[in-house]
Amino acid sequence: MRAVGLTAQLLVLADHPKLQQLYAHRLRERGFLVDVASGIDEGIVAAIVLRPRLIIAEWLLKDGHGLELTRRLRGVAAVASLPILFLLDEGAPPLALHRFDEGPVDVLPKPFSFEQLIQKVDQLTAAPGANGGQHRAPAPAAAAASAAPSPLAQQTHAVINELLESGLLQRRERAGNGSPKAGSP
Repeated sequence: MRAVGLTAQLLVLADHPKLQQLYAHRLRERGFLVDVASGIDEGIVAAIVLRPRLIIAEWLLKDGHGLELTRRLRGVAAVASLPILFLLDEGAPPLALHRFDEGPVDVLPKPFSFEQLIQKVDQLTAAPGANGGQHRAPAPAAAAASAAPSPLAQQTHAVINELLESGLLQRRERAGNGSPKAGSP
């Protein structure tokens, strides 16, 4: 078991719930804090909100593959430098892995033992630039007036703004909210 001060926040992306549970359980047994996501879209939102030290992702997900995940993560400044560990199926094209130009990316080919996974995770979370050992700080005590937005509301607003700026989310205007109707000048 790792010391409390060395606990790393991990995000596991796997579209099969049993794989999510298996990876999360085994990593938690070793003292890691683990969250899971089912696909690229959910994983990007989770990465922005959680700011994990490492993303562990299956190469093939229900809504894309490793290159798509990497391209989209690198498009969001807040999470562009997060290291990613891809769990590679035998059928994944090895040449595709040489196309990563930005950010730390590593692979672990299947089949692998959990000891190999733990060693790779330890290596990547200990590396310089692995989010600098930072963890999400607990929400500060409410010292402001009740009219002030809650820390969760502020964080949600910040995430939405990051997604809008990166192009991963588009603003939709609705008639009746003070915005021009579609087709009006």
